[in-house]
Amino acid sequence: MLSSLVILLATASAGAPQDRRAEDPRAAFALLSPQERRDVADFLESELARVRTFQLDLARHVVATQDRDPKAWPEATDAPWFDPERHAPAQPIPRRRLAADDPRVATARKSLSVALDPRGWIYDYASGSVLHHAEQDTPERVFELALRGLPPNADLVQALVERTLDDGSERKSHAAFAHAYTDRSGNAYTGITLYDAWRSGDEIEMPDVDCLGIVNTVLDDWTTWTSIVPGDRQASLYARIADLFQPAHRQRELRAAIAATYLEAAPELCCGYGGSIDNFHALWEVSESTPTKLGARLPNAAGWKEFLGGWVAECTRDGAMYQRGVARGATLAAEGETVRAVLHGVLDEYGAFARLRGATGAKAERLHGDR
Repeated sequence: MLSSLVILLATASAGAPQDRRAEDPRAAFALLSPQERRDVADFLESELARVRTFQLDLARHVVATQDRDPKAWPEATDAPWFDPERHAPAQPIPRRRLAADDPRVATARKSLSVALDPRGWIYDYASGSVLHHAEQDTPERVFELALRGLPPNADLVQALVERTLDDGSERKSHAAFAHAYTDRSGNAYTGITLYDAWRSGDEIEMPDVDCLGIVNTVLDDWTTWTSIVPGDRQASLYARIADLFQPAHRQRELRAAIAATYLEAAPELCCGYGGSIDNFHALWEVSESTPTKLGARLPNAAGWKEFLGGWVAECTRDGAMYQRGVARGATLAAEGETVRAVLHGVLDEYGAFARLRGATGAKAERLHGDR
């Protein structure tokens, strides 16, 4: 579809963008009223619509080729939990959902390294659908994306790219691990799924209903283990669940990491993929930055290790191809500065920096008067 090398050369020949004033955009944005923040987000979107860059054209292409209006995607809901009466009838402890601000949820998030997901749009590997997080679709989110050098619809674009890259081969496992993380007292932890808990790699509390729910629904196995699972049978049950989680994890995280590099030069990647960013940009280059073409190259979970090792070897062998990937990342980094420059101009247009200078000056006068 698009190659970044020519655009990178054009950017370099045009010279670096002018330095912006050394002012804090986040502090300036914080001084705006809620309505002003909404206006800034809307104005930023309209201004970027007139800008042509490789990055913004990538985003436009993905949005233009999706199969429905973005508003038609369903809204994200709280993760379900496995029915105790169905999966653990000998110990049917009722489930209750803890509030998102419950201290127990915060403690679990910290221990499992589960961060709050700020995205307004996500791809759900359990259903194969893009989901809309209405509470995250805010001017504040648009602002934070722009600070990262990304367009306002970057979350939607990444979710759509993940949808294209997903081969659906682990759908059943993803549906099982998408259930809420719960404890033996019946508490369901808002915003934390079984997938999150298993991905953490920590030792986790797994009541029978969740363990049996996974093997019942993924394997349709209702007899090998039943509630109440005796102590001498628990190790084999946990090992079987791990065998189901690993391929789902490999299949999903590879695609999520590659999708994150579609628009962003150097995103933060989990699961050991941080050192593969240039290789992923090279993969996008040989696929002409076209999600359908790249998706056709990706393996199922069984071929995960061979694929990654083979692609590293290919990048090492073909230095020119690898350098095209490096150039793609450099292009996106430079064009991220363009987005930030537009954001700075919009904030300036709305008087946010003038307001910040006034607030800073008033504070300095107060401090001087206290001496």
